[in-house]
Amino acid sequence: MSGTKDFRYLIPQRLFNELTQKAAEAYPMIEHYWIFADRKENFGIVNKFIVNPDLRKTKAHVKPRSWMRYKKSKIYNMRKFKQEMTVDIVWQAHTHPSGNEKLHQIDKRILKYLSNGVMIIIVPNLPEKELKPHLVGWYYDKRYTKKPIIEKMVFEIISE
Repeated sequence: MSGTKDFRYLIPQRLFNELTQKAAEAYPMIEHYWIFADRKENFGIVNKFIVNPDLRKTKAHVKPRSWMRYKKSKIYNMRKFKQEMTVDIVWQAHTHPSGNEKLHQIDKRILKYLSNGVMIIIVPNLPEKELKPHLVGWYYDKRYTKKPIIEKMVFEIISE
């Protein structure tokens, strides 16, 4: 049923630092990323990330111009990355310069439209703004229930 129960999400310290620093450099803008991970028996380990070139930086959350085009682009890119980069897991991520790790209203609308998926929120490392670096995922599934299942995915930082 759920994708998060008894599954661990791991990210090496070096990649966590790079990702949250990249988010800090984008501040105060929201920047979008693709995060790649390898699946092991009961855990996924992040091995790379890139800036999503299809979505530009914005100061606020923006709903897609075309929901269908957004969905098709996401599916196309995920398949392409899995094949070309031989990775098991592809997640979309974006920054929340406010420091809020919760899903924004637009994030929820996107997930509702997709009916299932994962959205990862990156909080930048900005000590001057009292923001501590943070990475959290949200698993969303509305395929089999009236009320959606929304579960928090906690990323564990590991040493390499």
